[in-house]
Amino acid sequence: MKPYICELKLCDYLTFSSTTDYANVGGVTYMVYKPQQYIHNYALMYGFSGLLHASLASIAKRVLEIDYNLLDEIEEKVYVYPARPISVSIKRMLLNIRGEGAVDVVQPKPKSVYPWHVCHMCFPPGSLFETVLLVKDENYRIPATIRVGVKRQGVFRVKCREVEERSRTRGFTDPVNLGDLLKYGLKPSYYKLLLETKTVRKDVPYSNTIVKAYFDREVIDVLKVGEKTFRVPLLASINY
Repeated sequence: MKPYICELKLCDYLTFSSTTDYANVGGVTYMVYKPQQYIHNYALMYGFSGLLHASLASIAKRVLEIDYNLLDEIEEKVYVYPARPISVSIKRMLLNIRGEGAVDVVQPKPKSVYPWHVCHMCFPPGSLFETVLLVKDENYRIPATIRVGVKRQGVFRVKCREVEERSRTRGFTDPVNLGDLLKYGLKPSYYKLLLETKTVRKDVPYSNTIVKAYFDREVIDVLKVGEKTFRVPLLASINY
């Protein structure tokens, strides 16, 4: 198993992991999607495997349990941690509410009150994120680009460097998946919530919850490459 610290540079716009709200402009009410600044690791695992899965955060109370097809197979080759923001800004655009397209050439009927477009707050090109990639299959090749998100956007240029230094410590982690921690028998003393999506992996409670976890024992691996540092338990090699 080889750990890498990966820089993800956004090539277009990212509309992803969004909470929903409403805005009124000129008497017309629009739904507004606001992205969270952390990217769920399951979407990244699909992206690093050349697949696409959109996991959208929601303010709705209802949580949907899904199978996340192929994720077990992906985990045999790689594991990816949630991505943290490094340099991001926010832009606003109107996008078609239906389907994967950004716009729809078919116009609504004049008397229709269906909201044809919604306002998306999104990350623009040049936004930077970082994550940790654990490669378990020696035949796996790290892709030069990945895609996550919706509307046929969310393309990232990937630049990974193998970890040079490792040590063990206690305290707070960088972003981790709470459900994955518990699945590997790592229960934090407490945690700070960063992101909560509306899709839970079947048989993995809390897998929709991204947190900064606190451990009062030395289970956190400190990974260093140059000036970059990540603090996460290496879940693929748990032996604590």
